[in-house]
Amino acid sequence: MRDLMDNLHKTCVANTGVDEALIVDANQGHFEDDEKLKCYMRCVLDEVGLFEGDVFDLEGCIAMLPDEVRDTKLSDVMRACGASSTGSCQSMFDLNKCVYKGAPDLYFLP
Repeated sequence: MRDLMDNLHKTCVANTGVDEALIVDANQGHFEDDEKLKCYMRCVLDEVGLFEGDVFDLEGCIAMLPDEVRDTKLSDVMRACGASSTGSCQSMFDLNKCVYKGAPDLYFLP
């Protein structure tokens, strides 16, 4: 799993040009209004096959969660936050911010 996360990170940093410090900050709850960060968040989800065109597969995302967190409040928070998500970078940024706000102890951005 760690190798997958490292590969996703490397691929999406290269694809978007995001400043890695912004990713570190996001993991601590500081979400900079930065277009590259927003598209990095979309890229990570796209790379694991969670988009069909511009349609985000929220339930597929939840199904990919590790067993130990899938049945926690994180799933409910993700459903509430992702109910109106589109495929845009902005929408994925909003989803990430919402999930962090609802479950900061379980949030992780590779």
